[in-house]
Amino acid sequence: MQVPGQNSGTAPRASSGDQGGSTKTANAAPGELAALAPAPPPPGPVGRKRIGLALGGGGALAMSEIGALQWFEEHHIPVDMIAGTSMGSMVGALYSTGKTIDELKVVMNDDVFNQVFRIASSYKSRSFRRREDSRELPNALTVGLKHGVSLRNSVLTDQGLNGFLDREFLRYDDQTEFNSLPIPFRALSTDLTDAKPVTFARGSLPDAVRASVSLPGVYRPFELNGHEYVDGGVLENLPTRTVRDMKADVVLAVSLPLEPVGKNDLNSILGVLARSFSVAIEANEAASRKLADVVIMPDIAGFSATDYLRTKELAQKGYEAAEKQKALLMPYALSDADWAEYLAERNAKLHGPAGTLLQVRVKAPNEDTQHVVEARFRGLLNQPVDTKKVEALLEDIRSDGRFDADYSVTYETRNEHRPVLLVTVADKKTGPPFVLVGANIEAQTGGVTRATIEGTIIDQDFLGYGSELRGHVKMGYETNLDAEYYRKLPTLFGVGDPSHPGGFFIAPRLAFTRKPYQIYDGNTRVAERLLTTFGGGGDLAWSDQRKRELRAGWEVKTISWHENIGQDTLPDVKGSAQRARIRYVYDEQDKALVPQFGIRVVSEGAYLYNAAGSVSAPQITTSVSLAHTFSKNIVILGLDGGTMFNRNVGQPYRFTLGGPMRLSASVIDQYRGTDYFLVQPAMLRRIASLPQVLGQSIYAGAVYEAGQMRGPDMRTITRQDVMFGVVAETPIGIISIGPALGDGGNQRLVFTLGKLF
Repeated sequence: MQVPGQNSGTAPRASSGDQGGSTKTANAAPGELAALAPAPPPPGPVGRKRIGLALGGGGALAMSEIGALQWFEEHHIPVDMIAGTSMGSMVGALYSTGKTIDELKVVMNDDVFNQVFRIASSYKSRSFRRREDSRELPNALTVGLKHGVSLRNSVLTDQGLNGFLDREFLRYDDQTEFNSLPIPFRALSTDLTDAKPVTFARGSLPDAVRASVSLPGVYRPFELNGHEYVDGGVLENLPTRTVRDMKADVVLAVSLPLEPVGKNDLNSILGVLARSFSVAIEANEAASRKLADVVIMPDIAGFSATDYLRTKELAQKGYEAAEKQKALLMPYALSDADWAEYLAERNAKLHGPAGTLLQVRVKAPNEDTQHVVEARFRGLLNQPVDTKKVEALLEDIRSDGRFDADYSVTYETRNEHRPVLLVTVADKKTGPPFVLVGANIEAQTGGVTRATIEGTIIDQDFLGYGSELRGHVKMGYETNLDAEYYRKLPTLFGVGDPSHPGGFFIAPRLAFTRKPYQIYDGNTRVAERLLTTFGGGGDLAWSDQRKRELRAGWEVKTISWHENIGQDTLPDVKGSAQRARIRYVYDEQDKALVPQFGIRVVSEGAYLYNAAGSVSAPQITTSVSLAHTFSKNIVILGLDGGTMFNRNVGQPYRFTLGGPMRLSASVIDQYRGTDYFLVQPAMLRRIASLPQVLGQSIYAGAVYEAGQMRGPDMRTITRQDVMFGVVAETPIGIISIGPALGDGGNQRLVFTLGKLF
């Protein structure tokens, strides 16, 4: 089956279901696939045999194919056509469009790897509100509710992969005839809809490669005109048959052998599934090898399918494998003169750089979105196409988790050197609304364990474009229900440019809390009190939707503070309280929980008044986190403090200290007062890394904590402690465990899961 050309419409890429999904312009009209004839074979050379090359898949191991290509060039073996499957299609497409061997060896550097293989969108690419969500619930599972309960259908998000392919093939538009490339090319994929292999022969090169590399479960299927495509290796991992269909007289193939079973490969469900997939691929690949005249099989012992950063070493293995087949390959070598003529013909088909941008065409699900996107892209007109700027604008559109967004280019005939940018913004398949579900645990020996199951529901464009209803539920040690309605204001004080994601907004909110507090006399717990509050308020605020948010608002709530267990000397409180506040947050850190660099500041000034059981008082709190990395070491300095200016404020409204990362050797909320400070310098050293796809690490570290709590009716308490242990970034959040040793006879073994408290 040939996938034919693409003309003028658009069709979205399917969403992966998390904040990092994307959509891709694809230009064939529905129903057109079966109507058009297959692409004809490419024209052949005169006076010699047509040599075709089949490049198989195999993840990073397919980088060995680069070495085989290098050997061909050095020995003047011409390649007149290429067909590739999975990673073989990526190598083949890059080489077919003019990438040199040296360029291929460095195409997958650290930055590209971290973008292409990402389990979720990066923290810095998210909007301010989504960053706050990830801090509150870092291990959240995202569930879409648009069409019932829907989970993501892939491990990795694909926006980095899409961006990489769009950049690499920018010079080739969405109506490219693959026969017209410097080396004619085909990409193989598997159609899940019709259960058959497909061959991409014209249209969009990024689309063709994206469909071919969609390893099931790793990347979401690629959607085009109602069909869902996954990795071509499912049915045909070595496309020798396709090369024969391209009328090659000689078929050369680079095929990867089946790796032997490792000692622990079959000791898990995932291991058995992965091995089963490999065995199935080997079965179809063995049949495909029989159609080749020469098969090159690199020795990949010691390498894995995820070793993308070892491209040069893998290429050497491919070069050595080609050298072993020298006797069979050299009969196809050209003389110096014929080789020069071959290169000249190939280079004559190279596309020059794209001209200045002629036009931006936007397809969006509604007029409001289209207007905003057009305004944001307007500044790119009549400028050279800068893919970094394009991707940054798309990142802004995707940052709130509301839409998928991607782009492609086309060239109009009368202005063929000036590209037209086709931007497609689409609703996600699974939501909104979305629900984020996760858990947070903090536990200490000799203290109280706090465990909560939490969920955040987000419904975007609720009662208006750009608005958002957000609710948070916390159940377990404490109960918390809160809801906030975010409504962006079109213009205020001259601010409201639709080309910028930030601006002014209003945010009314409601909240209910039921939380127990342990009351201590020194190190002895004497009672447990229950604080119950219910109330609401609202803010007038501004945010740039990335790093900064400033709020000014007011709230009122009812309060019940009563003794639940034991006996203390504190009075019960029942009534209401009001508070006016100004809150500012600045966040330029690179991660939510274990930042490697950057600063985060949260500062709030408030005035408590008409408060039951308390005098009125000003309140000021500030929290600062500074992070810096050198080599494998991360230094993080935490500063936290608050004051009520020594006013005799009632107990329900006071600050607390104690617990993990709040004086870890003391028990949770052990100290209560009106004025406090906490200093926490910490050092973490990376001792191990999880698989690079996850981008997470395990650290050994230590933190020194010094804090003080004061109040007008209490003696000043000053504490110091040291905590050391292991901190692990994992897909289920941060896991930390270690002992904390402090003065005053305090010592605890501390464990946390979720966020660092």
